[in-house]
Amino acid sequence: MSSLSSLQQRVISALVLAPIAIAALYFGGIFFMLFLAGAAAIMAYEWCRAGLESRLGLLTSIMAITVIAALAGLYALRPYESCLILLAGALLMLMVVWVTGQRNRLVSAFFGPFLIGIPVLSLMWLRDLPDIGFAIAFSLFLVIWATDIGAYFSGKTIGGPKIAPSISPNKTWAGLIGGMISAMAVAYLANHFLVKADVAPIAMMGLGAICAILAQVGDFFESAWKRHYGIKDASNLIPGHGGVMDRLDGVFLTAPLLAALMLIKNGTML
Repeated sequence: MSSLSSLQQRVISALVLAPIAIAALYFGGIFFMLFLAGAAAIMAYEWCRAGLESRLGLLTSIMAITVIAALAGLYALRPYESCLILLAGALLMLMVVWVTGQRNRLVSAFFGPFLIGIPVLSLMWLRDLPDIGFAIAFSLFLVIWATDIGAYFSGKTIGGPKIAPSISPNKTWAGLIGGMISAMAVAYLANHFLVKADVAPIAMMGLGAICAILAQVGDFFESAWKRHYGIKDASNLIPGHGGVMDRLDGVFLTAPLLAALMLIKNGTML
């Protein structure tokens, strides 16, 4: 794919991966859990490869097993108990990094399982909501995709001032606004046709705007993380996109936010 432009590579990758993601999401259950487990394992490798100096195989295994165990635990445990599994894995990673002398990498070791695990757990929990799980989770993906597409094309078309050129030189204020407008429209349409929740249109559009902002914040965080460790992409797994973390950075904050809102709305015990 080296002869293709970046946009062409992105489109081809999206056409291949999107149906797989949508199918796993549609069938739910073990299918979506396996999809998320695979994504989590790859993101664990990407995180450890960039942020940790040695014992890469061991630390990747600990992080991947931790997140997958927490994910599987959602079927028998409360959400907070699955988060305790993440804490146990984070402490184990901290211990390994300390013993192997990587004292300057303690923060990366400890927070890795949470950064990867909490969004993954949130997505699985949302998909398992009775009756509306698919609609809610699919709507979230639609809003994030709309944010990316709106930001890309408005940024390319309008250009203008950069938001934080030292972190992400291609991100503009015009792109952020375009992404927000796209997300607001898709959030309204997704609720109207899919979720059908009794929520005021202005509130749903506001939620779409907030998700767009948080998706961009997740993107900036991942860009800052890559710059800190001197890498261009989390990996080269997905042509035009980089790695799985590059593709899923939009859910780092949006999925936990939506899960928290649903917990509050339903009065569900953690």
